[in-house]
Amino acid sequence: MNKRIVLTHDLATMVPALVLQHRQAAGCTSIVLVPDSLPIGQVIEEVLLLDRCSQESDWAAGVIYLPLQ
Repeated sequence: MNKRIVLTHDLATMVPALVLQHRQAAGCTSIVLVPDSLPIGQVIEEVLLLDRCSQESDWAAGVIYLPLQ
């Protein structure tokens, strides 16, 4: 497994696709859901914060919603 993460604005498609992937396979890519209204600077800061501060177990749920707070 490559341990990649997908950043997306597409909640309508990606959440059902992730649920389906979880049902069909033991492991799948985690996704970070980013609202269109979130300023790009804040998105970058929060992604960098996730990179610096998260542990592998934090990604077990498969979905993280931004903003973090």
